[in-house]
Amino acid sequence: MKAIIPGHLYELDHLDGDRKQQLRFVDRGHGTNYQGTYNQEVLRVLIDRVQFLHAEQPWILNEQIIYHLRMALVLHESRALSQKVEKGQLLPEQLPVGRDGHFTLASE
Repeated sequence: MKAIIPGHLYELDHLDGDRKQQLRFVDRGHGTNYQGTYNQEVLRVLIDRVQFLHAEQPWILNEQIIYHLRMALVLHESRALSQKVEKGQLLPEQLPVGRDGHFTLASE
């Protein structure tokens, strides 16, 4: 891995061959407006990839890898929710709650 533009554009190595692949993250705040992906989407890809590999060749620690990737995803989303509250874009007291007293999600 090589950071071409730290935090935004990376060059990734390939295992088979000498080709390089780029991974570009969105940049909205440095006088630029580059399209790209974001951390949560990369984490979703990694979760799917580990599940795929586990189906091909099960390994007991894949469960731990998936757990920690999911927790990283939750922490990223928690940060995003906190920032929305701080900016006044989200009022948590107005969000719907379920029978357990916690926020409800669209899939519930």
